[in-house]
Formats: sequence, C-alpha cells, structure tokens
Amino acid sequence: MKTYKEANVAGMFYPDDPVELRGLIDSLMNNVSIDLSDVSDILGVIAPHAGYVYSGQGAAYSYMALRENDFDLAVIIAPSHQFADFYFSLGNYEYYNTPLGSIKVEGELVSKLLEDERFVFYPYAHSREHSIEVQLPFLQVIRPEATILPILIGRQFDSSSQYLSDTLINVIGERLDKTVFIISSDLSHYHSSTIAEKMDLQLAEAIEKLDVEKFSSLIKLRESEACGYGAIMTLLHMAQRLVFPHVKRLYYTHSGEVSHDYSQVVGYLSSLFYR
Repeated sequence: MKTYKEANVAGMFYPDDPVELRGLIDSLMNNVSIDLSDVSDILGVIAPHAGYVYSGQGAAYSYMALRENDFDLAVIIAPSHQFADFYFSLGNYEYYNTPLGSIKVEGELVSKLLEDERFVFYPYAHSREHSIEVQLPFLQVIRPEATILPILIGRQFDSSSQYLSDTLINVIGERLDKTVFIISSDLSHYHSSTIAEKMDLQLAEAIEKLDVEKFSSLIKLRESEACGYGAIMTLLHMAQRLVFPHVKRLYYTHSGEVSHDYSQVVGYLSSLFYR
C-alpha cells in the first residue's frame, strides 16, 4: 500500500483548486525578470514559505531560476516550526500530495539516511508543517517529473548544519550534478518595516559573501532572524565545500508591501547559489 503525505495548508496558504493554483503560479512566474547570463551551474535557492499572497512572488523568482537548471532531484530543507525534539526528520512517505497531483519521494536516499541515528521519521513533525509543502506546487510546475528528498530540521545549530551538509554530499554522491537544494525560510518576524529591512538586508549580505561566521553571529546576537537559519547555514557550508562561490539576491520584500501594515512585518528573501 502506497503512503501519501496529504496537504496541510491547501486552501489557506495557496488555492486548493488546481486550475486556480496553476494559474496563480503561472501569473507569478510571468512577473519574474532575472538575468542568468553569468550562471553556468546552480547549487540551490533560498525560497520563502509564507502564504502565496505574501511570499509567492519571491518564491517565483527562485523557481524561475531553477527552471533553467537540469535536475531530477530536489532536496527540500525546511525548519520545523512546532517541534524541536530531533535533529532531522525525513518525510518518509512514498508521495506528497498537492492540488496539482502527487510528487514522488526519493525513497532510496531516505532509507540510506535513516541508517544514521540523527535522521528519524517523526510523522507528528510533518503532520501540521507547511514549510516543505508550500514549495511543492512551484516545483510541480517547473519540473513535474522530479523526485524530492524532504528534510525538516528540528534542532538548529551550527554543528548540525555542518553535519547535514557533509552527510548529504556523501550520500547523494554522484547524483549531485542532477540535484538542487531548496532552502525554505522566511526572515525577520514582527518588527516594523524599517527594523525588518535592516535586519534582513544585513543577513542577505552575509549570505551573499558566503560568510558563515557573520551569518551565525547575526543570528546568535539576534541582530537578524531566519526561521530556517539552520537550513540556510547548511547550504552555505555546501556552497563552500562544493565551490559554488556566487550568491545572487533575486528578490526581497516583506509582508507590509501586501498588507500595508508596516508596524509588524515578516521578511522574505529569494537567493540563488551558483557558479
């Protein structure tokens, strides 16, 4: 019997009608304009994970960039917003369902990772989580035949990000050239737009310099915020080890630009890691 992860937030974070959903994603992607003339190979992206009305345009930039890359595996690394009693919880299902259909999980890689005691499958951590799910419809639009490796991070530490980076590089091995990494994260939460922009843009600058120490310091000192900072840190380590020396800021915005409430906003960054 096949196992499916049903959608948690269809009809809330994004439309649950497949025609409406595909139309919205197509519209968002048609609004994207980016220059990729200097990009020869893509390691991955940072993509926000709020409701599409707020962060969908930013996500569209990330996926438009990925559309140009030749890949058949997408590793989605996302924060667990409600549980932190594990290091890494894998989505050990055969398929994830969205209104656009089913997307297959790369079961062989899941099985290999579950041999490591730091990797578990805790269904409760996935049961109400949105940070992986909201990425999937965009992926289904640009590369419907791709398989996914879904990973929730519970304990977000510098050391665990380094461990995850090294482990994924070793386990994926020869498939790395046909793999992209999708880092699901928003940035600062519930500050005024002036403060949020300062916090977010200095974090974006550290990311663009691949400055792991500065990135970590900004988070630890609470001078910047990212709910998926462990996931972002993982990609920073991977970029250094695999020699992807460039990060391009594709798009930045915050929720106040949609809600027009600038007193408490959430920041959304889309970035591309490439060589």
